[in-house]
Amino acid sequence: METRVTVLVVAHSSADRLRRTLAAVEAQTRTPDRVIGVAVDAKDEILRAFDDGRVDQVVTTTENLSFGRAIAAGLRVVDEPVGDDEYLWFLAQDTAPEPTALAELLAGVEVAPSVAVAGPKVVDADDPRRIRSLGETMTTLGRTVELVTDELDQGQHDGETDVLAVSPIGMLVRAKVFEDLGGFDAALGPVDDGLDFGVRVRLAGSRVTLVPEAVVGSAGDGVAGAPRGRRWGTTQRRARLARSAELHRRLVYAPAALLPLHWLSILPLAVLRSIALLVLKRPGLVGSEFRAAFKAAFADTRVFAARSNLSRSRRVGWSTISGLRMPWRELRRRRELEREVEGDDQAFVERTDLRFFGGGGAWLVLGSAVVGLVLLLPLVPATVLDGGGLLPMSRSVSELWANVGWGWRDVGTGFVGASDPFTVVVAVLGTLTFWDPSFSLVLLWLLAFPLATLGGWLAATRLTERSGFRLVGAVLWTLSPTFLAALADGRPAAVIVHLVLPWLFLAGTSAARSWASAAASSILLAVVAACSPVLAVPLAILWLFALVSAGRGVLRVLLVPVPTLVLFAPLIWQQGVVSSRWTALLADPGAGVATSAVGPASILSGFPIDRDSTWSALATAWGVSGNVLAVVLPVLLVPMALLALAGLFVRGQRRTLVLLAVALLGAGTAVAAGSLTIATLDGVPISVWQGSALSLYWLGLSGAALSGLDGLGRRGVVPALVAVVGLAVMVAPLAAAKPFDTSVVVAGSGRTLPAYVDAAATEDPDIATLRITPLADGSIAVRYLAGRGDLLDDQSTVSRTSDPTAQTDARVAELAGNLVSRSGLDAAPELAALGIDFVLLSTEPFEVAELADEAGSGEPDTDARRGPDELAADAAAALTANPAVEYVGPTDAGELWRNVADVERPQREGVDPLWSTIVPVSWIVVFLIALLIAVPTAASREAARRRSRTVGIRPASRRRAAPDEDDAAAIETLPDLVEPADGQSDPDWADDAVSADGAGADGADADAVGDSVSGDSSGDSDGPSIDELESGVSADPIDAPDGEAGPDDGRDASAPRTGGAR
Repeated sequence: METRVTVLVVAHSSADRLRRTLAAVEAQTRTPDRVIGVAVDAKDEILRAFDDGRVDQVVTTTENLSFGRAIAAGLRVVDEPVGDDEYLWFLAQDTAPEPTALAELLAGVEVAPSVAVAGPKVVDADDPRRIRSLGETMTTLGRTVELVTDELDQGQHDGETDVLAVSPIGMLVRAKVFEDLGGFDAALGPVDDGLDFGVRVRLAGSRVTLVPEAVVGSAGDGVAGAPRGRRWGTTQRRARLARSAELHRRLVYAPAALLPLHWLSILPLAVLRSIALLVLKRPGLVGSEFRAAFKAAFADTRVFAARSNLSRSRRVGWSTISGLRMPWRELRRRRELEREVEGDDQAFVERTDLRFFGGGGAWLVLGSAVVGLVLLLPLVPATVLDGGGLLPMSRSVSELWANVGWGWRDVGTGFVGASDPFTVVVAVLGTLTFWDPSFSLVLLWLLAFPLATLGGWLAATRLTERSGFRLVGAVLWTLSPTFLAALADGRPAAVIVHLVLPWLFLAGTSAARSWASAAASSILLAVVAACSPVLAVPLAILWLFALVSAGRGVLRVLLVPVPTLVLFAPLIWQQGVVSSRWTALLADPGAGVATSAVGPASILSGFPIDRDSTWSALATAWGVSGNVLAVVLPVLLVPMALLALAGLFVRGQRRTLVLLAVALLGAGTAVAAGSLTIATLDGVPISVWQGSALSLYWLGLSGAALSGLDGLGRRGVVPALVAVVGLAVMVAPLAAAKPFDTSVVVAGSGRTLPAYVDAAATEDPDIATLRITPLADGSIAVRYLAGRGDLLDDQSTVSRTSDPTAQTDARVAELAGNLVSRSGLDAAPELAALGIDFVLLSTEPFEVAELADEAGSGEPDTDARRGPDELAADAAAALTANPAVEYVGPTDAGELWRNVADVERPQREGVDPLWSTIVPVSWIVVFLIALLIAVPTAASREAARRRSRTVGIRPASRRRAAPDEDDAAAIETLPDLVEPADGQSDPDWADDAVSADGAGADGADADAVGDSVSGDSSGDSDGPSIDELESGVSADPIDAPDGEAGPDDGRDASAPRTGGAR
């Protein structure tokens, strides 16, 4: 019987490509017998193109059908096949065949009656030398694998013939077989329709063959076959289609007994795979994963029809195709080879060794640790620190975390509201020393010097490759005046800010090109903002600048503030949206510490305290006048400032300019913070501390100086030494604050209330103490202290910037006034109603018995009094004479009285359990996601080795000669926490550093997205692939239907394998 070929061409949008395809069909050496066009939701220009191409018949549909359904629509106008000599040839608008393609395909199927399907070599329409598809198979768990994709065509695969399946692009199939098998599965889109059809052909007893001599060019429009491209929408659609198709095939191929198990596993596996995607630095695919999972679980209505069709057409067992499927070992080996080829083919910048030990970094950190211990030697035996903003923490980790989130705040008489984000930082810090949370602050202080040096050194690696200048950068950062002042004044939040900022710089400079760096930046940004909310303003400006200059990495940079916003969301709602106190969000967290704003001279010198006052004691001892100090001290900082300015005239001017802009932002924020009075401490207004903003200023200034040194090269050695010596002399009194006894930080007792009260609070955490402090102006400060009193983890900026307990506080103030005066009012009812168990008079000890005698005589003897002033003595006398309270005795915190009556605990306001659950859960989810993305992998470390470590200068690029296993074994670990896992370009501000990588701005992230669909997953070689996570559900969900599946075909997994059994 005469061979007849019917061509079906499906078109949707591109008329120009359709005309090229129709012209290629007309130019075939073997002319097809009939050409049918299928216009899918097409415009008039598509219909005109079909008319111009002399198509025999055109089928139109207004519905946007998939390729398989469009083919089915076109076949409605074709007569039923009557013999095996009738063939169908499938093309799309963008698939132009070579002139001999049809003839070669016919020759391939006519060679044996068992061959039912023949597939051509699919090449890139724009680059015919690059193969896009040459046969398909699947793993033992059903994952699609392209046998050949994205390879240069050198004839290396022209001997391949027998395969499991071929792409639908250019597929030639016997019409009767196609009809008997029910055509393409209508549930499958442009992904896996060819694979599924090939599997059913094989199970029906027929064969699928490759004909490499037949060539069809594809532009990747996505009408037939998966859409190609690196755009966000394209990669999302490709991933979703691939996972949807895989899940659909799994449900279709599974045996009936295991079908419920597979259905129940869809959503749990989506969660596991999403976690794996985050670890593999592919967060953009998480949404596609869940969309595919929900569709397969609840919207895939064609599973049972497909299962019925498969059961009806199957003639042989699943074991017959086991030899054509790819084992995981072979897939892993292919990935490794492809990575090596990719590394050989790409231009890259070979990263130099970190030289942390050889370059002196480790020794500098060790020396800094020794110096820090010497300077803070009196604090070494301490278990708790006191002074300034240092307070003890709760005694257990559970109590620490109980103060986090939305709920009851034991501040003052208590209120329901949001905890400060800083409370999360304190809880994490305390958890590190879970046996004694307060001890974490001791470690923070004792390790502050080496940690600052380490952070400064690592940040310096972003600006210079010279080991000596890295040491200079580390010293400049460690000797920062604001850092030393924070240590001396007992400001834990400011210390943490200074320690974290260089890590934020390290990660932030790579955020646009790496998901790992972006995730690390998001966590570090949240920590900095939580410790110093006022820095959120300049950091937001820097983020906007990074967003504008991020290029194709804009999505990574866009998501960096998300954890910070989620962390601050409850406080923003309470302080901003509900109370309209937006500036209150900028208040310093932690314990309130009185502060005074400093002038421009101190700010430009980096001092959050008066610069000249730090030298006043020494100047007096040496007989040096203040005028001399005012001249000498600024001169000591001049070398560093000159180096920063020099960076504008040497290599790397643009990065120096950016760093100086950072310094300007920090200084401007410090000036604004000094005039921002939004909180009160014992009724006294306090301004935002300027030191944290000056840490940002110092980051920009020292970074600009280091950039200038790097540009000067060897000429910068002497200026660097002069700058370091000058700075060391200027900050010497601050660094030696503890030896000079000018630091307020001391070893504490772990209590803020007398031991008697503390012991009672241990037994009953609901007790309350009224602390009365006489002030020099004749007034008194009153504090209502719940439980153990002030703790670092229960401080609240809400209580210091607003009045959430105004009514109750007014009653407390009135009660205190009555207690310290002889009003004759019975205070017992109010003491009981407010739940006050103790009254503490914070003042110098008095002879209480003598005061009692004086109280009996009517007037105290002022001459016998030993208190700080008359008010303190009068208060002590009044309390001693008050029958509502009983004198306990003198304590280390003042004089203590006890309420003699039974106390009624005030009824607490109810806490909405919904919000108290949503807030911490949302924090956990967001930060866990960020942490998973930030964790480095073997692939990310390997990618980092191919990029320059420094930013803002042009690196020397070359082509990789050969992979070096020894180099791979010596990958550095410290900086790679935030190194790029992909090939994204540096931000635009980073000068010309990215010229070597500009050709592939999307980098490995985009490639990895495509690989996850095609089966080529070159980016996830470190550990199990995502699909291996699913092996616990079923050892082989595809082999299970008839129990015939056996082991793999027995060939050596290490042997090359690109096709199937031959």
